[in-house]
Amino acid sequence: MKKIAFVLLLLPTILWAQNTSKNSIKINLSSLLLRNYNFTYERSISKHMSFSLGFRTMPYGEVPMEGTITEQIDDKSINLSRMKLGNIAITPEIRYYFSSKGNQGFYAAPYARYLVYDLTAPITVEDKTSGQLVQVDRDFKGKITSMNGGLMFGIQYPIWKNRMVFDFWIVGAHFGTSTGILTAEFNPALSTDEQAILQREVDNLDTSPFKSVGKVTANTAQINTEGPWFGVRGLGINLGFKF
Repeated sequence: MKKIAFVLLLLPTILWAQNTSKNSIKINLSSLLLRNYNFTYERSISKHMSFSLGFRTMPYGEVPMEGTITEQIDDKSINLSRMKLGNIAITPEIRYYFSSKGNQGFYAAPYARYLVYDLTAPITVEDKTSGQLVQVDRDFKGKITSMNGGLMFGIQYPIWKNRMVFDFWIVGAHFGTSTGILTAEFNPALSTDEQAILQREVDNLDTSPFKSVGKVTANTAQINTEGPWFGVRGLGINLGFKF
């Protein structure tokens, strides 16, 4: 009788140890450095394959690593110190694990990514209509959306009782297209000379490799963009819990 009672007491532990969990929830720790909150759900669908769905969000605010980005932009009419940025990304992917031990070890992951950026882009205008050089920032606000497809390589393995996993994104890249609409509103309305000056600045913006078309009126200005999109994934440190 005592032996039976002892086995019954150990049964939950035995089942826990033998349970082949197919699901995991992970958080990307390295993305927190860039004010991004990135979570991934993964489910095993076979010995070598799994499906995962990632969600990333960055609250609307100042641009991370502003100083580094400023050094790479030659167009001085874009005032990054006043620029605001936020985004969300949804990333479904299929993983193929090369290990014979199940969903762990080195993997390749083709994926899709849908991106939406909320953006405030101040454009600095040099106004000489008063006889003096005056710099004025005009704030363009709007969204840029992008659809992409790509491939990533990584490695994953259990780190604690087969319940916690370490998932390292080694390197990946995605390509796609993007469209955007940015709008500025003016109150009081722009004068004819101010409209002409802002129209010239909008027309001369260096948005390569994107195409942009802008239209300025007395009360509003709008910039429409479209073009290719390129992004990278990599050096991602993820910790997860299996269930």
